[in-house]
Amino acid sequence: MKNKNQSGGALPALTSIRFIAALTVVLSHFSERGLLNLPKSVFDFMDGGRSAVSMFFVLSGFILAYTYRSQIGSTGSRPFYVARFARIYPVILLGLVLCVPTVAVLLYTHDTERMADFFTLKEHVPLALALSLVAQIVLISAWFPFAAINQPWNGPSESVACEAFFYAMFPWILSKLNAVGIRAILAICAVVWLAQGVADYVLLSHVNVARSAFLVFMFPVLRIPEFILGMGAAFVFQSSREHSAPSQMKAMAMVTLALAGLAVFGVWQPATFPKYFPVFYLQAPFFALLILGLALLEGPVFGILNARWLVRLGEASYSLYLVHLPILLLAILAGFDRGNGWIAIVFTVAFSVVVFQFYEEPMRRYIRARLTGRTRNTRAFFGPRSVDMR
Repeated sequence: MKNKNQSGGALPALTSIRFIAALTVVLSHFSERGLLNLPKSVFDFMDGGRSAVSMFFVLSGFILAYTYRSQIGSTGSRPFYVARFARIYPVILLGLVLCVPTVAVLLYTHDTERMADFFTLKEHVPLALALSLVAQIVLISAWFPFAAINQPWNGPSESVACEAFFYAMFPWILSKLNAVGIRAILAICAVVWLAQGVADYVLLSHVNVARSAFLVFMFPVLRIPEFILGMGAAFVFQSSREHSAPSQMKAMAMVTLALAGLAVFGVWQPATFPKYFPVFYLQAPFFALLILGLALLEGPVFGILNARWLVRLGEASYSLYLVHLPILLLAILAGFDRGNGWIAIVFTVAFSVVVFQFYEEPMRRYIRARLTGRTRNTRAFFGPRSVDMR
């Protein structure tokens, strides 16, 4: 494919859309907290950022299957797990550290109102903060349907806890998909997606909404079908490249259909589906189709997605996702409001690029070198980058 040597790996467009998705989460959270005057129609269209998380899950499955389909069979699973740990954990820790000033201020000032507003904590605050901290450090917060566990500190990390589960299951799922043909893979994707929908409907119909909404939105077992959809799209992508030259007309049709489907559900969902039913569930197949279409496209059809500045923002999207809430809470404590909240947003985006360049990437290379026994040298950690877009 073209643009192979650009930053962001062989598929720079897929790196760029990560920033677009992460930005919708940032804008949604700043709007919810009163630092951005985002129209309700726009907020509803983005589903409060939940659709973006679904796209992250689908994209993660695609990129990992695209990257490791042949590697795991020849090298085993250890390099994969080392790469995953090095990729996600440094920024997890940074996000928690950035939350420390806010937690310290609220505890010192006994600000019970903001403790409840920021972290949904009203009683047993020290114990809940301790349990939540441990759960986030070991990446298991998404397994507990209790706001006192998954909301304190850096709430968005619960989606990374889902990813950690996906990573744990990935080699096994990959081996099963590798053993069957494309048609069987598509059938598996359809079955797991339908099963997710049935489970969501049953939970929302028969379980208290305080528990069912959490399970539907963030319980790892119920979100892994989106990851599998992404894996299936990667198998289709590789198969199409191996057997024939990808049709640009067909790829363009995929992207167009996907964008149309996402737009329809984004506009239609507030008035059409039962309250709390996950619109991202209905959008997930369209995310898979969009990712597949963009991967197949060559040339300047979506040239802006290959732009260096947008690819760089996409590279920093994981940092953006995990640092935006700590900065948001600090901005509230500092007195920011709708009038100047945009300054905090611009700062957050710029800060995420700095974090990526000078912390996330160097730490990723350092951890991988230490855990794989490579010779330590400065150039390995701070020299030419080899971007891990997964």
